[in-house]
Amino acid sequence: MSQPSQPARTAGQPSLDELMTRFLSARTAGDAPESGEVEPHEVAGGFRATAASTWEEARAVFGLFGIEPEPLALPPDWAAFAALATPTAAVPLAAGLFPQRVRAIPVLSAPAAPPDQAVGFAGLRGWVRKALASGSPTTLLVAAGVAAGLGDWADAEAALAAARPLCEGRWRAAWVNQRAAVQWLRGRTAEAAATWATSDDDAPVAFNRGVADLFGRQPGRGRQPLRAAAARLPDGSGWSHLARLYLSLAEANGQ
Repeated sequence: MSQPSQPARTAGQPSLDELMTRFLSARTAGDAPESGEVEPHEVAGGFRATAASTWEEARAVFGLFGIEPEPLALPPDWAAFAALATPTAAVPLAAGLFPQRVRAIPVLSAPAAPPDQAVGFAGLRGWVRKALASGSPTTLLVAAGVAAGLGDWADAEAALAAARPLCEGRWRAAWVNQRAAVQWLRGRTAEAAATWATSDDDAPVAFNRGVADLFGRQPGRGRQPLRAAAARLPDGSGWSHLARLYLSLAEANGQ
């Protein structure tokens, strides 16, 4: 896949990627940018993705595994959840999750931690529980990710258990990735990393290997899988943008 074109720049002017790397290096070290230095604007503070775009990103993993998901309507309370979900540093690429959970660069230097159980969202929780009886691998895998994002671990595990006998062939790779993502979010990071390390090299797996290395405090080792993921994810995808941001962080921390 061709790389997105970079804006033309004059001789000696640093590229956007170089500026981002410098910025992340300074933030990681706890230093303020030097006087007069260009600092990337943190648009996440004022930008909120639409409910439709986050829902699309939450189902993007299926196409990346080469499988065709069933149509899935926006669930109740999704717009409120997508807007209010606690910002997170280490977001794995899996069903029911969306890259816009990373909303501010300072969050990236915080240790990864399991999300607290979200308060409210009765409609979304009701959708997850209804999904458990759906018999649809698409719905069940998305429900597992949504439940994990809500901090409802019993429902996430129940969705995975219901989906397992339905996921054969390429669907099995998506199920294994989903189980690892739930483990990661739950704080069982070593188990998740071991699963991704032995899985086939699909784009979501490469992304998640990089996340596991970066936030497992092996940032230098995460550069190769994140670089591979960034090259294989669609250019307009939020997951592609997040892969490139994680890659810049890995390069800054791995120097």
